[in-house]
Amino acid sequence: MGENGRDSRKAILEAAREGFATKGFYGTSMDYITRNAGVSKGAVYWYFPGKWEVYKTVVSDEAERLKRIVLPPGVELTRGEALDFFLTKGEQLIGLFADDTICRLLFVYLQLEAMRGRDEMAEFLTSLRESITEDVISVMQTAYPEGAFSVLGISQREFVNMFMSVLGGIVLNI
Repeated sequence: MGENGRDSRKAILEAAREGFATKGFYGTSMDYITRNAGVSKGAVYWYFPGKWEVYKTVVSDEAERLKRIVLPPGVELTRGEALDFFLTKGEQLIGLFADDTICRLLFVYLQLEAMRGRDEMAEFLTSLRESITEDVISVMQTAYPEGAFSVLGISQREFVNMFMSVLGGIVLNI
């Protein structure tokens, strides 16, 4: 793919990111995306089969960006540094959501649509949460063996899910 192709795809995703955040999935048309990206509909369909795939790409890319901030590649933690690391990264993530309105709105919208019973949104949100949970657990396992949470009466997965639920609540309330 040439430089022009990468630029077109990037423009499509940037226009879609803004549209999905400000107008939601259902309020963002392919016309809006093409107009704001400065490309033809054919260009959008060259890269994506439809609007749903554009949406999933935008939100997945955003989730990956956040995951790289919270869990930089190759991070390994000792037991002594893990708690401070996760608290610091949690604060950093909350600050990012507070500062980046578009990012925050993308995830608020996804959560709200999932809560409204939109099956495809709920399934997508579940798959994103599961992916993030697995990544966090793999980092936690180096510092905290599975049994370390038994004194709390929960598993590592339950601990991470509680953290993500609290974070989701904070994001909804920012």
